[in-house]
Amino acid sequence: MNLHPVRVQLIVVSGPFGGLLLGLVAVLLMPATAAAIDEYPVPPGSNPGGITAGPDGALWFVAEGTSTIHRMTTAGALDPPAGFPVTITGSDSSLNTLDQITVGPDGALWFTQPRDDEIGRITTTGAISEYSLPSGLDQPEGITTGPDGALWFSAAGIGKIGRITTAGVFDPPTGFPSVGIAGGGISDITAASDGALWFTESASSSNAIGRITTGGVITHYPVPTASSDPSGITEVPGAGLWFTEFAANQIGVITLGGVIAEFAGAGVGPSAIAPARDGALWFTESGSNAIGRMTIAGAITNHFPLATPASDPSDVTTGPDGNLWFTEFLGDKVGRIAIAPPPPPPQPAPLPAPARRKRACKVPKIKGLRVRKAKKRLKRARCKYRVRGRGFVVSTRPKAGKRTTKRVVVRAKPRRR
Repeated sequence: MNLHPVRVQLIVVSGPFGGLLLGLVAVLLMPATAAAIDEYPVPPGSNPGGITAGPDGALWFVAEGTSTIHRMTTAGALDPPAGFPVTITGSDSSLNTLDQITVGPDGALWFTQPRDDEIGRITTTGAISEYSLPSGLDQPEGITTGPDGALWFSAAGIGKIGRITTAGVFDPPTGFPSVGIAGGGISDITAASDGALWFTESASSSNAIGRITTGGVITHYPVPTASSDPSGITEVPGAGLWFTEFAANQIGVITLGGVIAEFAGAGVGPSAIAPARDGALWFTESGSNAIGRMTIAGAITNHFPLATPASDPSDVTTGPDGNLWFTEFLGDKVGRIAIAPPPPPPQPAPLPAPARRKRACKVPKIKGLRVRKAKKRLKRARCKYRVRGRGFVVSTRPKAGKRTTKRVVVRAKPRRR
């Protein structure tokens, strides 16, 4: 395993994120939470893009170059090897044939087809349905399951958000206009814990993070860095929504209240971003040909270079196996980084055993008895005792009838003849 040089960068972020946040950002040795990177080849010319964990325990991704939906096992095998072809009729080669893919609430996978202006659906057995966007919606890119049980997607070409039910009905038919976005440019979209959907507005004329309620109310939050090209977005519950700034080489975070902080040092061209089970965020660096890792405190800890040169890592997700999976658009590969599960919470210190209360015995009446018979009575009374002398008992301490947790001292003397 190669060791990465240490590089330290000091970041100062002012604003409501704690007033003044001082983050020490270091590119360190590979942390204990990450193992080696594995790469699995896919058919030449596939150009794998969007990827997600399927409901069947496999990875599903789109192959933009061959207009195919692929299923990959967590062992890295394509099943079936040829994938599931999608019919593409559009002729505008400047648009992707396929873009993003997500799991729907119906247990199928839904994907976007920008070139054909369609939303696609594929079952885990490979049955494909396609739904043409009505007039007023075009170029779908990002897609996610909303809190209302429908699929929500970005209509990038004209700056709208669309909604499609699992029955394939666009509702409303012309989507929700994203007022304030000039020239479209909506990229990725995700559902958040506040019951709304959040999306990135990548066009330089908008350069913002958007929020839309399920009723269609839209709010825009400008990104402080101009022309940053916000791209991927994901939520870490309790720690805000994290997004990449492709043109600014930064990672941003926005609270559910709309407050934004930005962190530099994210390599060249950060694109997709996803949380992993180690509690950190992982992102693709398209221009740096690497995978980056950062903590939710904003510290970028690692940049892991890929073995395949100029592979252009594209999308990233946590797989059904808990590891990190990503696509290499130009490398025609799917990559995997083993992520160790977080350490178990520390076990509470064992409680001290409650002190055993000493049993008190009631001293039996044994005066005048032979020592042997007196001992039997003391044992029946469960008294501990010590005998001094021989013969017949002349006294006890404590006296008969008293209770004690201590030894009963028995004095004995032989009888005079």
